[in-house]
Formats: sequence, structure tokens, C-alpha cells
Amino acid sequence: MIGIFAGSGTLPNEIFTSLNKNKKKYVVFNLSNKKIKASIDIQLGQFGKILKILKKNNIKKVIFAGHVKRPNLSSLKLDLKAISYLPKLIKVFKKGDGNILNFATEILKKNKIKVIDSHVFCKHLLIKKTVTRKRPSFEDKKDFLKGKKILNALSKFDIAQGILLDNGYVMAIEAAEGTDEMLKRVAKIRFKIKNNSGVLIKLPKRKQSLSYDLPTIGYKTVQLCIKCRLNGIFLKKNQNIFLEQKKSLNLANKHSLFITAL
Repeated sequence: MIGIFAGSGTLPNEIFTSLNKNKKKYVVFNLSNKKIKASIDIQLGQFGKILKILKKNNIKKVIFAGHVKRPNLSSLKLDLKAISYLPKLIKVFKKGDGNILNFATEILKKNKIKVIDSHVFCKHLLIKKTVTRKRPSFEDKKDFLKGKKILNALSKFDIAQGILLDNGYVMAIEAAEGTDEMLKRVAKIRFKIKNNSGVLIKLPKRKQSLSYDLPTIGYKTVQLCIKCRLNGIFLKKNQNIFLEQKKSLNLANKHSLFITAL
């Protein structure tokens, strides 16, 4: 039996489909604001309830999948178990999203529950090469190298999985709003550009656990990159989740947008 902490987006559905094909049993903890069939609605602050359900179902392995909107600590409905961790929780909430997931993993580990890679049952969602007809140019690769250095430098602050560069010029760096909102900002100032240029670089942060929160792109990301008049998207080989691949690649090829993993 596997426990799945499901956030928003299409990744949880991909995992459900894969588990069903492999005849694996699972229990879904719904952390999103949408209805998920046969799931248990839960909040991050209900540690006691979560651990009780895991123990009752003899669940020793769990997966974090999908985006979970970072809650306000003051609005969380903490149960008694969570309250016992309150001093640590306060410190964790000040450090960033990655630390929140790390803390949750520590609690699960203390209760002999292992967090496994979110993509372990969906390896087809990872890419390791250029998957579009168009390939990155020499200038695109130069932008990639510069962007990678910037993202690596920012990793110690637990921020930024994405950055946009155009011929060495930084157009935007992803903040708490996420990749899509960053792209929307850039699209507003580039709508008059006639020729495509620039790239989106989306990579895992240094020392980021690959068991959860892998950088993710999908059809909407491709749509927004086209609106931004970009040349393409750089990902990390076997460390980025690429959702809705078929229709995303069709759209990318139609608009001469490359998608590659290095």
C-alpha cells in the first residue's frame, strides 16, 4: 500500500493511472482545493490524523505529487501532534517551501515511513535529450550556462527554479508566484517583439530532494513560452517532469520552440 499526498495539477492523475496499471493499492490524501475521487481531504497541519491513517492502512511508503499552495501558518488547523512540533514549524515556515517538505519528510521518517520519488511510477514523464524538431543554437546554450550559474547561486536561499534569459540579458527570475506567472509578466512586455529570442531555464535547486517538488512543465508552460516569443526551454536531464507531452510537443513543433534536457 502506498500513500499519495496529492496537490493540484495533472501529476497526481498520472501517478494514479500508473499505479492502477501496475495493480498497486494506494490511499490518496487530498491537499488540493479540488475534489479527487475516493480521497481523504486533509490539511498539512493534521499530522496526528495523517499518521493514524498511515498506520491503520500499514502504509510504509508515500509520494508527494502536484503543487501545494503554501499555507499561512496562522490559518493552519493544527492538531495536537502538529502543536507539539510548533516551535520547529515556525522556523521552517520562515525558510521556504523546500524546507517545509523536508520537515514533513523528517516526521514521516521518524515514524518509519519513507518518502519515495514522485516519478518512480512515471519515468516516461522525464526526458534526457532534445525532444522537438528544433534544437538550441549556440547563443541559446550560452544563455543556458549563464542562467544555470545564477540559479545555482540562488539555491542556498531556497528560491528560484526558473529563469528567463535573452542573449545574456536576464528577463525574469521565478519567485514565489511560480513559473507560469513569471512567464505572464514577461509576455506583457514582449508582445511587440517580431523575432523569437531567449530561453526559459527550469532546473532543480542545488541539494534539492528529488523525491518531491521536481521542476515541472506542461502544455500551459509551452503556450506561455510561445506568447513570450522564446526560442525554447532547457530542462535538467532526467530531473524535470514534463506533463501532457504529446500535445505540448505538437504545439512546440508548430511554433518552432525547442525543448531539451541537458
